[in-house]
Amino acid sequence: MVNHLSQLKRALKVCPRLEIIKHCREECMGEIRRVTLANSQGFYSVVDGQPNHKISRANNGKGSVLWWSKAPFWRFENGVCALYDSDTDHTESHLIMAFRILDQ
Repeated sequence: MVNHLSQLKRALKVCPRLEIIKHCREECMGEIRRVTLANSQGFYSVVDGQPNHKISRANNGKGSVLWWSKAPFWRFENGVCALYDSDTDHTESHLIMAFRILDQ
């Protein structure tokens, strides 16, 4: 289980799958994504098993990108990793994405 940002960065470098629990774009909720690349700047993910999905085709086939922010923008709770656009206000209105890593 991921408990802080450095653990998350290490976990995503092995290209796991993740389940989108909540997202600022409602149509993304429930997606299963596969990480295609994780580095010091962020990570890319595609919709697992759907190579023609618009998310999967983004960024020359690397998928959707999520840039790392500083630790205060993240919350880790009960296996869910959540990123917010605020380092102090971790509410639904500031949520960017919350996900659970499936392959650990």
